[in-house]
Amino acid sequence: MSEFKYGLNLLVYTAAFSADQFGLVSKVADMGYDGVEVPFNDLSILDPAGTRKACQAAGVDMTACCVIMPGESISSPDAAERKRGVERLARMVDITAEMGGTIVSGPLYAPVGHLTGRARTEDEWNWCRDGLAAGAQHAAAAGVTLVIEPLNRFETYLFNTAADATKLVESVGSENLKIQIDTFHGNIEEKDTAAAIRATGKWLGHFHASESDRGVLGTGQVRWAEVFAALHEIDYSGWVTIESFATGILDLCAAACIWRPIYESADALAIDGLAFLKQAASV
Repeated sequence: MSEFKYGLNLLVYTAAFSADQFGLVSKVADMGYDGVEVPFNDLSILDPAGTRKACQAAGVDMTACCVIMPGESISSPDAAERKRGVERLARMVDITAEMGGTIVSGPLYAPVGHLTGRARTEDEWNWCRDGLAAGAQHAAAAGVTLVIEPLNRFETYLFNTAADATKLVESVGSENLKIQIDTFHGNIEEKDTAAAIRATGKWLGHFHASESDRGVLGTGQVRWAEVFAALHEIDYSGWVTIESFATGILDLCAAACIWRPIYESADALAIDGLAFLKQAASV
């Protein structure tokens, strides 16, 4: 049976992880997690060396939850913007390596919420492929893996399913470019999330455990027993990281379209979620 590493995305507490938030690292470690997932939004506020020390002191590892900012998209028709996008990928790789991590994950191909009112074009596919290939080359030199996350149709039009993202990753053919599956998005876009996991196979590089309403794991519609059976079947042994969002941060809630309370307590979501995951994974 596969052994997983369990992580907690710090977006459940903060959207701005700076030095004054280092106490969250030891807090999450005390809950029993193997690592923290650090949000990479405004890169200028991050403290890579301090984060590495905080993780070492707490005895946990880290992964990076990354987004692309407006004006830095590798899928843009503007060549200068695509260049800035590749540069952002490289910066996020370098910061993650300095923090001691090896995973740069997220929708690395475009800003969240960027919609054009039409389907992806062949040019956009090619721009994404070329940008991610360049990013993966830089990641390989740093010992880091880029992991692209398909999002639901209301957040992006570029990649909505694991199968679609896998086609792009296979076209690049780098071991430093893989796929992230998130059960929240899979619950919307996949016919069968477990089947998507099995089909992704060796290209699965990161995994987000999120309930169908972003609330407490096990209280929604995600078919967890089937999901974990599929993870075991492909011998996945990477991170299983809980992702939800701090309901008191207005900008973050607006970006995630959270308009009502989805859980009673962030601490309870984290503690109960970890217990649920370990139980579900053991069956």
